[in-house]
Amino acid sequence: MEKQHTSTNLQRIREQFPALERLEGNQRAVYSDAPGGTQVPVSVISAMSDYQQSGSANLGGFFATSEETMALLERAREAAGQLLNAPADSIAFGANMTSLTLALSRAIARTWHKGDEIIVSSLDHDANITPWVLAAEERGCTVRTMDFTASQNLCVTELERLLSNRTRLVAFTLASNVTGSITPAAELIRAAHSVNALVHVDAVHYTAHRLPDVQALDVDFLTCSAYKFCGPYLGVTYGRPELLGSLKPYKVRAANNQPPWCWETGTQNFTAIAGLLACIQYHGWLTGSDHDRKGLQTSARWIEEHEQQLSQRFLDGLNHMTGFTLYGSDITVDRTPTFALAHHRQSSARLAQLLARHGIYTWSGHFYALDLLDRLKLQERDGLLRIGFVHYHTPEEIDRVLNVLADISAGFAR
Repeated sequence: MEKQHTSTNLQRIREQFPALERLEGNQRAVYSDAPGGTQVPVSVISAMSDYQQSGSANLGGFFATSEETMALLERAREAAGQLLNAPADSIAFGANMTSLTLALSRAIARTWHKGDEIIVSSLDHDANITPWVLAAEERGCTVRTMDFTASQNLCVTELERLLSNRTRLVAFTLASNVTGSITPAAELIRAAHSVNALVHVDAVHYTAHRLPDVQALDVDFLTCSAYKFCGPYLGVTYGRPELLGSLKPYKVRAANNQPPWCWETGTQNFTAIAGLLACIQYHGWLTGSDHDRKGLQTSARWIEEHEQQLSQRFLDGLNHMTGFTLYGSDITVDRTPTFALAHHRQSSARLAQLLARHGIYTWSGHFYALDLLDRLKLQERDGLLRIGFVHYHTPEEIDRVLNVLADISAGFAR
């Protein structure tokens, strides 16, 4: 992929995504289902295809394809380290965030004792709740839940109320996959560390919209999934090197005992890892940059600015409608362009169906944020409508979504 000029051209970006050409009737589809997974650029598709076409092999051989796979894995690990601002040997790959977190939780729980406490968040996706709850149950530990605020975010005061000298781990999200709220992570981590608790953060939703920085956060563990930021279906975990080396993972005897290898269960998806490398390179390309940390920071700044404009446009339009309730912040600060809505007359599933008739893709339901929906008393109403955008969306697409929502609210859409 050739480099793009610094003055980022949105149309040139969209040309990298074949899926964005899909037609629904006489209009292009609007992929406002992005919080559930983004589309991928042609460079990612090509990288995965090229890996298969050139000949694939497992690690450890003395022949070309095995050596090439090892070189690919090393390049991808280095690139993922640049993405998270972490050393390459602190990065482990796996099937997805859920699988990686389940494995990590079991290993960390080996260090817990009866009477110890862990804290999870009611704002989170269940993949950052249940793995820790199950591990705590097995070890006889107490689970405490950090509740969210009136604007569906987290606050350090609530965490401090729950912390004690028995707290061993705190788990929370960097950004809600439902309301788009960006949590005050640095404050929460400092509070947890004040009682010597470890911290695991879910960066799955966040990484599509902001650039994670494990050094600035001073976090112990971070997990994300590439398919949420224009990559393949693949999970990525960061762990402090000293922790990855001291914890005992669940693994088979023949597997490598050294981190990060010991955290990668079984044969890895090398095709997806090739796609991850291309995905991170794409993020550098966005602003004509390399995919080193500096280049990724440049692209992340552009993404944030562009998405704030999209968010403002959507929120302004929603303010002129009646019938909808927005969950989450109604300002663009500390939020991603992900919007959770309920309508006073229509179910979320019906809203998603009506939007789909107009070529607008959205999700409805609970989005695995079970505690969030329960506490909002929305489970019995079949959850929420979730509309979300990323950097490849246009202002015109925002307007299309708003126009159909307005018609639905006025009772014109059938």
